[in-house]
Amino acid sequence: MKTTTAPTTKAGRPKAADHGAMVRRCYEAYEKKDRSLIEPLLSEDFTFGSPLDDDIDRERYFARCWPNSEHLDSFKIERLVEDGDDVVVSYQAKAKGGTEFRNTEVFSFRGDQITHVQVYFGSETGAGASGAEIAAVIDAWAEGLRRMDVEAVAGLFVDEPVGFYLAPPLVAEEDLRKNLRDWFASFEGPLGYEVRDLKVHASGDVGWAHALNHLSGRKTDGKETDLWFRLTMGFEKIGDAWKIAHVHESVPFLMDGSGNAALDLEP
Repeated sequence: MKTTTAPTTKAGRPKAADHGAMVRRCYEAYEKKDRSLIEPLLSEDFTFGSPLDDDIDRERYFARCWPNSEHLDSFKIERLVEDGDDVVVSYQAKAKGGTEFRNTEVFSFRGDQITHVQVYFGSETGAGASGAEIAAVIDAWAEGLRRMDVEAVAGLFVDEPVGFYLAPPLVAEEDLRKNLRDWFASFEGPLGYEVRDLKVHASGDVGWAHALNHLSGRKTDGKETDLWFRLTMGFEKIGDAWKIAHVHESVPFLMDGSGNAALDLEP
């Protein structure tokens, strides 16, 4: 009768789980945008470290890192080496838009759960990671606008943001939350908000983005809003979170001497 021996670690302890398969499941979770695949794998005292993160805890990891899954398409594992209770992985990742980057990560295990992940990357990948985080903030901002959720939107801004909005004055002077409440109250029913052709740039603790945005909805006076406009946003990294510091909205004006705004343009 043939017998088999259970796999063991370098120290001779029984191996409780296939750590390599668990690591692959983490990347699968990001590809599928399915948080339920990765949550059971991380211990309650899990920490995450990188050149941008100083051993943040499990809750902060999901708040800060998981939203990047929306901007990542695939992972190609180039090397996976198990060393005792650690798994070292090198991979090539592809983001939306075709951008590619390489990282190396070390997963540390305790039994069948991951207790720590340490990521190693250079400045180029760091800028890309910051760009993805800013893009996630913009996604959350746009979704907050669509839901007309004052707190969800305002919570993404610095304490004293600068607003150059479509509506007068030249510089917004009103409290942001009051401004949002009054603006949302001017619409009847759902608000449509689309961000298109987004470009994000980041360096150190500052970043900026530009896009073409589409606003649609029915006003309380019965008029329909259907407007494309230009958007530029400035960001500041405070602690380990990116915050919106500046919003600049604009439309071109006609150069025919009328001085009228060009409100019917489409990309």
